[in-house]
Amino acid sequence: MTKYFDGFPREYIDFLWELRMNNNTEWFNENRERYDLLVKEPMKLFADEMCERLNNAKMGETFRPSISRTNRDVRFSKDKSPYKDRKWVVFNYGDGRWQEKSCFYFEISPEGWTSGMGFYEAGSEYMARYRKKLAADYAAVERLDKKLAAQDFFKPDGNFYKKNFTPEGTPENLRKWFQMKNIAFTSDYRIEEELFDRSILDTVEKGFEFLKPFFKYFKNI
Repeated sequence: MTKYFDGFPREYIDFLWELRMNNNTEWFNENRERYDLLVKEPMKLFADEMCERLNNAKMGETFRPSISRTNRDVRFSKDKSPYKDRKWVVFNYGDGRWQEKSCFYFEISPEGWTSGMGFYEAGSEYMARYRKKLAADYAAVERLDKKLAAQDFFKPDGNFYKKNFTPEGTPENLRKWFQMKNIAFTSDYRIEEELFDRSILDTVEKGFEFLKPFFKYFKNI
């Protein structure tokens, strides 16, 4: 019988809290079946269906889901906890790693769920091209700025350079776009009833549709 996404289990958040508080191999091995049932399988079902919706949204790309692994890479981290206490999916496209491009994503952590679009960490060369594009067409970024200001669901990455990267004569309301350290737009973490039924698909899809012009602007830089 083919399984389909029918919402995340209500125990999803509780399990992630348990994992955060018991982040060790012995506990995880004892609870691996619960992890597969409550966390891994529902995210796979969600990711597959959301990817299908994205591929029908005329974004100009063919998407494929990339779901986070269970184990953390602790080689260069002071935190040696072996397992991720959250689960996310990034919708990659084209050639190369998703870390190097602007992508849509969805995540569930102990604090709740979040979604958005942007770079994991945009490189300095990309950001230089980005600022050049901004300066060449204020009207285009003005449209994005007005669209972003008209809602309160998605917020830009809150890290800005102290060094001035803004050309002289830039309108005051657009200065922040030149000072961004990274390109990302994300929602707050939230726990609501929709997470536990199919309506979470509609909510996330609606958010991705809102971000469509941002995605097209940034991916072509």
